[in-house]
Amino acid sequence: MDNAWYFVTASTVNKEHILATDEHFNLWVTTFKELVKEYKIYLIAWVVLPNHYHLLFMPKAAGDLGKFMQRLNGVTSYKLNSHDGIQGRAVWYSYWDRCMRSEHDFWTRYNYIHYNPVKHGYVSNPEDWEFSSYRFYVRNDKREWLDEKLKDFPFSDLLDDDKF
Repeated sequence: MDNAWYFVTASTVNKEHILATDEHFNLWVTTFKELVKEYKIYLIAWVVLPNHYHLLFMPKAAGDLGKFMQRLNGVTSYKLNSHDGIQGRAVWYSYWDRCMRSEHDFWTRYNYIHYNPVKHGYVSNPEDWEFSSYRFYVRNDKREWLDEKLKDFPFSDLLDDDKF
């Protein structure tokens, strides 16, 4: 659907923690940001963890969603495998997307993305996770706004859906 926000999740094969070092994460983030620019995607939130990532964005056209995801997973797989000296390793299992149908859908997933590293026990505060868009909002004096969105749109009802 054109002019729609999508929540996207991708998982590594067998939920393996393939992104194991800062170099792995930085490689993924750099590639991701380059592709966001190339595809002219309107990005609102993202996080990458050792075995999955979540995105909330609007592609320029609905048909770009699959192309973008194929490129993101393909290029990052190639680069991660090259970095690790492994040929042919399957990195990403698949991705799932959901079109946001309400303001509640949008903001609960926005908050869920930013609090995912806390949920999984990597950090106690989302600001402490380097590989997320959360720090962008904090750096731009949006902390109070972030707190309001979290209060207005808690993500606790989404936790049962996360099998990572």
